[in-house]
Amino acid sequence: MDIHELRRTVRGTVTTRDDRAYEAVRTGLLWNARTPDRFPEMVIRAMDTGDVQTAVRYAAANGMRVSVRGGGHHFSGIALQDCVVIDLSAMSALQIDAEARTARAQPAVTNGRLAAALAEYGLAFPTGHCASVPLSGYLLGGGFGWNAGAWGIACHNVEGVEVVLADGSLVTANKVENADIFWAARGAGPEFFGVVTEYRLRLHELPRAIRTSVWTYPIGEVQAVERWMSRTMRLVPRNVEFTAVFSTAPQPLASKAAKTISAVATIFAYTEEEAQATLERIAAGAPEGALDMQLGMETPFEVLYLIMGQFFLEGRRYAADTNWSADPARQMAIMSSAIEVAPSAECFALGVMLPPMDGAVMSDGAFSMVGPAFGCTYAIWQDETQDQAALSWVRATSEKISPISLGHYIGEADLDLADRSRRSFTPAALERLRHLQRKYDLGNLFHRPGIDVGSLRRAG
Repeated sequence: MDIHELRRTVRGTVTTRDDRAYEAVRTGLLWNARTPDRFPEMVIRAMDTGDVQTAVRYAAANGMRVSVRGGGHHFSGIALQDCVVIDLSAMSALQIDAEARTARAQPAVTNGRLAAALAEYGLAFPTGHCASVPLSGYLLGGGFGWNAGAWGIACHNVEGVEVVLADGSLVTANKVENADIFWAARGAGPEFFGVVTEYRLRLHELPRAIRTSVWTYPIGEVQAVERWMSRTMRLVPRNVEFTAVFSTAPQPLASKAAKTISAVATIFAYTEEEAQATLERIAAGAPEGALDMQLGMETPFEVLYLIMGQFFLEGRRYAADTNWSADPARQMAIMSSAIEVAPSAECFALGVMLPPMDGAVMSDGAFSMVGPAFGCTYAIWQDETQDQAALSWVRATSEKISPISLGHYIGEADLDLADRSRRSFTPAALERLRHLQRKYDLGNLFHRPGIDVGSLRRAG
């Protein structure tokens, strides 16, 4: 098949380097305005699974490698590579079976759209925290989403997938059929050796009383806030999500503090009585000296998404890195110190306390790296001359956390660093994943972090 036949065969579009629209298509692949200097040989925007199969077979037949683009935040820009990019952003079909409590979703269905569609049936799913992010990379990388303590990591709520493999074949994978592929699809992230074109999801009853309380303190109170949060998560139900937000003080508080730490407690309750009782229990342990308190706010998913959207504005330049830790006190202290010297006012960090580890958080899948506490540092800026300063700040923060870091969450890790992908899995899971990569993608058709494309071409 040559390029002319490829264009005739696919229902979607094929853009090559000599096309007038190439640069707009190339830069449009990333949501992050920090676009790396990488130039795909072509971009194939697939309309359906058949297009994906054709694209994979074309790349394989012509000695090209493949990078798959879903449409997330692209903090590391990993989807943009010097190879064939298969763009899945047009594949957004969604089917809900309310009676069976299942859904079939293509990769471009966004978190916000899924949550809104399910709510009409009184159902829910542990969607990601940002409405505009699609399921593609979110689920493939694990999916640390809303109400994870009770509902589990999102990929553990996936019951089956449709996958295009390196030979262009389409397979169904679940616990019975192609179980090894299914294992990898639940958490392998960019280490996966195929293209997921459909997810089958297990759904939950929609909590009818999602309520949130927020306490904001000067950032110097980090130790007291951390002790309160750690103690609280051992006492409350698993459907509580407790997060510390380290940031520049919001405008109403700017005269009282330059930087703040906000403790955000959200309960995914099913009744008003449950929500009130739990939030009162949390509030009873809150440290004194809060600059501001907002208690018991009604926060259905659409409101939660509006709140999160304020942190991730389009048109900004982003860098991020994550760490799992068993020492939340030290991790939060390091992040608070980092925010005090952040290179821009928009930079922020999150510290999430998980409930005690159990099967809701850990299950059988490639997603295997997790800890009692999660931290993520986000650099956000607008001036490209500040790229190096912002990236250095993120990496310096993670370097300080590294002595207590258990590993990383591949969904938001700094994948330009050589060890990030490897340390996003336990050694046993990584060994199994490497075996499956050799089994299903021996020729390294799919781009993966840490693999030198040039050396593979020279070797070929």
